[in-house]
Order: sequence, then structure tokens, then C-alpha cells
Amino acid sequence: MTNSKYTAKSETERVFSVFETFKKDSEKTKALSGEDPKTESQPVLTMSCIGQLGRFVTQLFQYAFLRICAEKSGGRVECSPWIGQTLFGHNDTPISKRLPPAIELKDMGDSLFEVIPQFIPYLEKLADAKSLRIGADSLNSGLVNVDIWGFFQIHTRYFKPHQQDFRSLFKPVNDLNSSLDNGLNILRSQGKTIIGLHIRQGDYIKEPRLGFTLVFPTQWYCECLERIWDNLEDPVLFLCSNDLDSILGDFEKFSPVTSRDLDIKLPENMKDEDLDFYIDFFILSNCDIVVTSNSTFSFVACMLNEKAKMFLRPCWDFSLKFVEFDPWDSEPILYIGGDQPKFFKSLPDIAFLRLMRYSSSSE
Repeated sequence: MTNSKYTAKSETERVFSVFETFKKDSEKTKALSGEDPKTESQPVLTMSCIGQLGRFVTQLFQYAFLRICAEKSGGRVECSPWIGQTLFGHNDTPISKRLPPAIELKDMGDSLFEVIPQFIPYLEKLADAKSLRIGADSLNSGLVNVDIWGFFQIHTRYFKPHQQDFRSLFKPVNDLNSSLDNGLNILRSQGKTIIGLHIRQGDYIKEPRLGFTLVFPTQWYCECLERIWDNLEDPVLFLCSNDLDSILGDFEKFSPVTSRDLDIKLPENMKDEDLDFYIDFFILSNCDIVVTSNSTFSFVACMLNEKAKMFLRPCWDFSLKFVEFDPWDSEPILYIGGDQPKFFKSLPDIAFLRLMRYSSSSE
């Protein structure tokens, strides 16, 4: 697997590019809209932002939120094209009409729409309708005749009552699953306890001001592995990263296996889709122990993992460094500030974290 598969637009870049695309889509959709949705017998729930606002795992949160809310209201789902239609075989109806925007409002901390409030009137203007704000309670009450906007990376206690439905939405199509299972069997033949380790660097290093970009030195991950390694039966390390080549040598003592070693061949109809990242995601979701980054990529892999006996993640308390967590009763991503999360770090925060990372790397 090459690093380029991971280096698509960052979350931030996507945020600022999505609105121009939405404007064009809005103009096309309005031309198709002739009926008042309230006059139809079946309610509709749409999500025009999926596939554009956020990367792969954000789209999983968005789609789960859309489908669960639609199920509650008995509405039919319409959404923009997204990667899950290829990976998971979802046959979603394209958006046929522009509906009033229903915009995420977080229970704690600011969302994008509080940080840049100008986005809300912009969406209202494009939709030619007033917006409403929605939260996690919509998973229980349902929504009708609105276009959902947001990331929906909410505390997973809200998704837990829908755990079975959530997991059922994200199972790979048969051809892909067969190839992935072959690779997983190769990995399992090398030991009895598979430890999946995900290290996100790349865009996290390039975007130091964002409040969730926590990048630990690889030495700290090695120390975490050393604490548990000898207590495990025939352990094998599976290592994945968006900057794999730069960190691989740091884990030499653990003889790491990567997706490059598993001879996984994507189905013919997917070879041009840049889907190699999904191999890492699938393997993480089948490991016996998972050590994550402060990233939704590995976090959601843990949510889909029905086999693991331990999940560990980095935290902002550097006296602890790593903590055990329940992926179905946790925040998907940890912001600096704890109970008072900050969307952006201060300059002193950035300076301290940079000093911490480089001083540890030089030891």
C-alpha cells in the first residue's frame, strides 16, 4: 500500500470546498423539485453533505445517523453518492428535491457551524428555506422532510441502542469480503494474538491548531506495547498509518506486519477506486487488541470489532498517555480541554505539544 491512498484532502480542506459543490448540486436539484414534500404520503430524509463533508469514517457516522433517523420516522432515504455504495453495496436513491437544512448542534463544545456561523445562512440561502438545529436525540425521535448536515461524531452511548443496526450497515460486499478474509487468514497464521496499531500523522502534523490533532511520539507507542507484549499469547503486531514509511523502522523490534504483507487483491471493479485504506480499516476491526490514534478512523474500526478483548487510546493526560476505553461508551475523538473542549489550540498549547513530541523523539 502506498501512502498516497491516505493523503486525500484533509477534513478542513473538505469543509471549505464542499459548499461550492453543494451550490452546484443545489441548482441541479431545484430543477427536479416540483412537489411540496409535505404533500407526499411517505416522508423523505436526505443527506446532501455525505461524500463531501468529511472523509471515509465521517461518512460512516453520517450515514448511520441518516439511516437510523429515517428508520424511526418511516421515511425513505435519499443521499449524494458516497464510498459506502461501493464498499458496502448500499443502493441509495439520489436526492430528488432540496429540503430545509437540519444542522447538527453538539451537546458539548462547538461544532463547525458555531466556529463559522456564516455557513448556516449560506445553506439556508441555497436551500431557500430556514434551517433547524438537531442533536443526538433525533436518533430516538426520528426526522422527516429535512436535509441533514453535520459530522455526527457524537458520544457513542447515543448509538449503542442501535449497535446491531450500526454494524450491519458497514459489512463489505461479498467479493471484497472474500479477498479481505484471505489476507486476515495470512495474518492470523503468524500468531495467536493480533495487536492492531494505528498511528495517524500526516495531516495531524500539518494542522496543529485543530483541537483534536494529538500526535504521540512513536516511542510512547512502543512503550505501550512493551507493557502488554509479554502477557499475550504469541502476539503479532499489525501496523498501519497514513505515514507508514516514516514510522515502520521505529517498531522493528516487534517485527510488524503491514497490509503490504497480506497479498490482498481488491476485486477488479474496485482496483481504480483508491480503496487500499479500507484494508487497514477492515483488519483493525478484526484484531484481538487495538491501540488507536486520536482518530475516528481507528475508533470506528473498534466500534465494528466484535472480537477484541482490549481497546487502548492516547489521551491528553500525558502522565497516563494511554487509557483503556469502550468504543460504545466514549467520545469518538478527544479534544484538548477535556470537559471544556477547544475547537482550536492556543499558541502555548501548540508550542508545548511540539516540544513534548520532539524532546521525546530525541531521547
